[in-house]
Amino acid sequence: MVAIPLDPSARRTMIAALVPDAEPLVGAFRDELDPTARRGLGAHLTLVYPFVEPASVTDGVVTALRAAVAEVPAFDGTFGELRWFGRRVLWLAPDPVAPFREIADRVRAAFPQLPAEQRELVPHLTVGLRREAPEASLRAAAAAIAPRLPLTTRIDRVALMVRTATWDVGADAPLGVSPSGPSAPGSRASP
Repeated sequence: MVAIPLDPSARRTMIAALVPDAEPLVGAFRDELDPTARRGLGAHLTLVYPFVEPASVTDGVVTALRAAVAEVPAFDGTFGELRWFGRRVLWLAPDPVAPFREIADRVRAAFPQLPAEQRELVPHLTVGLRREAPEASLRAAAAAIAPRLPLTTRIDRVALMVRTATWDVGADAPLGVSPSGPSAPGSRASP
């Protein structure tokens, strides 16, 4: 549930798929190699950033967000491979990627006032950034994480994240929920 209005010191919002099951695998590395971890943002995939201005987050915005993602079925995501953006960012690649893109597309369609995406969404879970540590530290993290893959986890919601001094969940939006409640087994929205 969101506490409307948000903290007046809130600076930004985003929509993310949180992956708490990845914390034992990447949490210690992210604490050292990713500044968002030090601001309280656990393992996640950023799907829409920026989202609406914090002052504009209302019950209506949360309701519209939940409606936008409600028909996307919950799904299992497998993080089986480490990849790089150049030699600057180490990340875990999810499979499948289509549901993450569908969520982002549905949110953007429900909120047409959001800035247009400048490039194609590449769903990823950041482990570390070179600007935070030398490349050798990223390579050491990759060597430590790789033997522990794959990680499979259930993605059953997205979160409206709010940035003040830290990143916090402002509201969640469950996947696979019809207007009358969670999907029944065998319905379109069940896995």
